[in-house]
Amino acid sequence: MIMKAYHEPYIRQSEVAQLILLHQLYMQKGSHNLIFRGGTAIRWCYGGSRFSEDIDFVTPLAPEAVKSILTNALKGAEKVMIAHFGIGAVTIREKPARAESMKCFIDFQPETSREKISIKLECEGLVAKQLPEIKNHVLSSLPAVTYLIAAGDFLVPRPNAVIVAETPAEILSDKVRSLLERRYLKGRDLFDVWYLRTVLKTAVASEIVERKLGMYRATFVARRDIDFFASPSKQGETAMREAIEQDLSRFLPPEVLAVHRADGYAAFLHVVRLLFAELKKEGVALP
Repeated sequence: MIMKAYHEPYIRQSEVAQLILLHQLYMQKGSHNLIFRGGTAIRWCYGGSRFSEDIDFVTPLAPEAVKSILTNALKGAEKVMIAHFGIGAVTIREKPARAESMKCFIDFQPETSREKISIKLECEGLVAKQLPEIKNHVLSSLPAVTYLIAAGDFLVPRPNAVIVAETPAEILSDKVRSLLERRYLKGRDLFDVWYLRTVLKTAVASEIVERKLGMYRATFVARRDIDFFASPSKQGETAMREAIEQDLSRFLPPEVLAVHRADGYAAFLHVVRLLFAELKKEGVALP
C-alpha cells in the first residue's frame, strides 16, 4: 500500500510492525552496532509527534553483516507479526543503494488482506573509528511503547530489548546534513528540526555538525549552502513551504497540519533559519 494521505489504521499497523522489527533486531548478537537515527528514532525514543515510515541506522558494520543480523531477526519477527496481524509471511525487497549502504523494504502480507504492511529500512556505513554519540533505551520503558502495550496493540511479552540510538544533538546534525545534501527538500526534515529545537530544546553543536559531514562512507556532496536556509530568498521559502505541504500530509493528522498551515508554516521556517544562521555565525564550513 502506498500511503498518499494520513491514514490512521495503516499508521497504527505500521508502527506496531516497526516495534516488532526493532525488538527482534536488538535481540540479535552484534545489534549494538546498529545505531538508530532519524525521524523514527525521534518518534520512539524522544516522544516525536509525527508518523515516520523509515527505520534508519548508521553502522560500522559491512552491509553483509547487517543483512545477516536482519535475516536472523526476521525469523522471529514473522512469528510475532502473525500474532498481531494474522497468518501471513514476511519478505524482503532489496533496493539499489550506494556502496557501503543498504536499503530494503520488509513486507508482511496477511493472507486475509490485499494490502501489505511495509517497513523501509536503510543502513548507512560509517567511516572507520567514527561513531556518533549514543544513548541506550529500554524498549518497554519508552512512553509511546508503554501506551501501545497498555492499549493492547503491542503484544510482545517483556519487550526489554535495548535500543541503541543517536542522541538528539546527533540526529539534529543528521538533519542538517540531509537538508544540505538531499536532491529534493523533504518537509519531514524541516518538521524534525522544528521538533528537536522547539520541543526537545536541542542545542546545535557545530563540532558535531562538521564531524557528521565526514562521518559516512558515502562522500558528502552539498546541493545547497548554509545561506539557502540562513537567509532564504522568496524562491527558497516557497520551495520549503511546498516541500512541507506535499510531504507532511502523509505524516501528520489533518487537523494538526491545518494549524501549521494557517500561518504558512512560519514557525518551521523561523526555527530552520535561526539554526543555520547560528551555524554560519559559528563558522561551520562545508567540505
